[in-house]
Amino acid sequence: MRIAKILTIVFFAVVLFLSKMINAAPSNSGYDYQLYKNYENFGILVFPKDQIFVELEEYIQEIGFNPVDSGQAVMRFGPNNENQTYLMPESVQIKHSMNRFIVLQVIAHQNILVGISDPEWGLTLPSSIHRLDGIKENIPKTLNLFRKHLKKRETQRHIPENSKRTRLLASSAVTISVRPRFTSKLH
Repeated sequence: MRIAKILTIVFFAVVLFLSKMINAAPSNSGYDYQLYKNYENFGILVFPKDQIFVELEEYIQEIGFNPVDSGQAVMRFGPNNENQTYLMPESVQIKHSMNRFIVLQVIAHQNILVGISDPEWGLTLPSSIHRLDGIKENIPKTLNLFRKHLKKRETQRHIPENSKRTRLLASSAVTISVRPRFTSKLH
């Protein structure tokens, strides 16, 4: 009789535990994110959305990023299965063709934790806390690293003085000399 009671209690405990495990929703962060994107498909992900302060929003848009998506943040690993933080869902990342982005987590008193996600570098999450001034200084450097890595660095082409330029037409390539060879005199 006593064994039956113990088995009954264990049975109900196991059933209760399993029912909670089966019905458990995926981890719900309670954080909403705001995703910004520029013309190069680089992104800035900011969470929690309700902590974004005016100066940060203005700065992000000032450097050419526009809001493209927002929603519930989910806990994800980086591209190399290292480090873990709240990010946009993977479907949103694929939808916007965004492989390289900066993660900004706004914490109390306008302090910000910064992370970087890159397919080759993985998800980098330094623990140092920054203010907006530090963010303004480092985001352009990070974007330049992204550009350099993709060989998209914006540089001016230097054309030597005696070089020839090639112009491609629909039918054939035409070589045009930089220095004109017309030396005729007016009659």
